Amino acid sequence: MILETNQLTKSFGLRKAVDNLNLEIPEGAVYGFLGPNGSGKSTTIRMMTALITPDEGEVIIQGKSVQANGNTALTDVGALIERADFHKHLSGETNLKMLARMDGTDMSRVQMVLDRTGLGARGNDKVKTYSQGMRQRLGIAQALLSNPKLLILDEPTNGLDPQGMKEVRDLIQELASEGITIFISSHLLDEVQKICSHVAMISLGSLITAGKIEDLLRDSDLLLTEVHVNKVEEAVKLLSDQSWIHRCEAEDSVLRVGVGQEHITEMVQLLVKNNIQVSAVIPKTSLEDLYLSKLGTESQI
Repeated sequence: MILETNQLTKSFGLRKAVDNLNLEIPEGAVYGFLGPNGSGKSTTIRMMTALITPDEGEVIIQGKSVQANGNTALTDVGALIERADFHKHLSGETNLKMLARMDGTDMSRVQMVLDRTGLGARGNDKVKTYSQGMRQRLGIAQALLSNPKLLILDEPTNGLDPQGMKEVRDLIQELASEGITIFISSHLLDEVQKICSHVAMISLGSLITAGKIEDLLRDSDLLLTEVHVNKVEEAVKLLSDQSWIHRCEAEDSVLRVGVGQEHITEMVQLLVKNNIQVSAVIPKTSLEDLYLSKLGTESQI
């Protein structure tokens, strides 16, 4: 585990914002951190990055306690906490150079991270000319200056238009493919499902569920794909005999199949091989289904 929280607890007055929270983030994961507004997500991230001190418990990053070691434990961590904030009258490059100078970072990293976040050609432009999506990418560039192994992002796509969200999402996926572990706090369930391998859900500061998204969906009996076929009874019998099919039910000419994403092609090939025509395959499960099943419809995302 690259990051763990052990019995992490924080109160503000009589309100317990985080309550004995235990998380385990595997190295190489893209880890979504979900919960309603006021559930304790930002407070948890601020404790992870030593911006505030927990009342009890600790955060462990690569075997080092953040509370015991301070910035030493954060050496390989980059973070973007809430909305990126820069001097708008200065260029993106100048902003990053100022930050690099303050942290003692090698100046060669500045152009490297601008290029890496797709801002290489706009580095000399003033930040006030950037779109909100570009400013968020500049914020991620800032977080990458230290060449981190772990990237912590608090609501990285919040307030962005669809194009800006796609730009940030694509960047996160690219960084993850390079081996950077990414921890993302978000309330945008569709975005999380598109980019995350793991997820944790909290409510009122307490952990509700955590694990690989596919495992959580399967274990909750929510991992479903709609399959339209011409021979329903034959298809049900055939698929029910496969160990990688978790459930198979029929309604008219539609099958509702519990099958992992990695087995969908295999399922279609098996049906066709047995002379069963497949006219449509439609994934029906969403992370929202799981979220609402765990936290209830009264939770405001």
